[in-house]
Amino acid sequence: MSKKEKKKAKKAAAMASSQIQKPTLADDEDMDPTQFFENRLKALAAQKAEGKNPYPHKFFVSMSVVEFIETYEGVGSAVQLEDVSVSLAGRIMSKRASSSNLFFYDLHSIGAKVQIVVDARNSDMDVAEFSKLHSSVKVGDVVGVTGYPGRTKKGELSIFPKSFVVLSYCLHMMPRQKAGPGLENSSSKPAAWVPGHTKAPEASW
Repeated sequence: MSKKEKKKAKKAAAMASSQIQKPTLADDEDMDPTQFFENRLKALAAQKAEGKNPYPHKFFVSMSVVEFIETYEGVGSAVQLEDVSVSLAGRIMSKRASSSNLFFYDLHSIGAKVQIVVDARNSDMDVAEFSKLHSSVKVGDVVGVTGYPGRTKKGELSIFPKSFVVLSYCLHMMPRQKAGPGLENSSSKPAAWVPGHTKAPEASW
């Protein structure tokens, strides 16, 4: 077995082990805004204490989210263009975790949205680093991703990144839209504010 194959096998074994339990991600939507703010400050301070710069100097973007959608809207379902490399940047407006090794984000920029499918198998990081990074990413963070375009099996146009970096941390909880008439007792959570849309009058920054 070659060195590359051994490394791949080791990573696969680590991923299988981490799949034993689902990620215990805090529900930030139910967290007290003050506590959210304090937790983010502590996380930034911890990075600085480790000698890491939480705010990268720059990130090269190869195209906008709008251009990405226009360029790859013709890609078929379950097709992934692994030989193409694209770099996008924008604000995270939704985060969903399938496991500790698989995350889905909605990336917004200039009024457009595209899904990010982050799979530990495609990442340049080892499993521990991958899990630590994505458990810390919050809605509202500005990120830069480099990867290949494609569509999921369900047909959603996405970018599948090999690298994922947080460019700017959102220190305050994103405002929430007020539920419409008759939805006051609904169990569903209000939708997150989206850039370019009017925010709820009661929401605070």
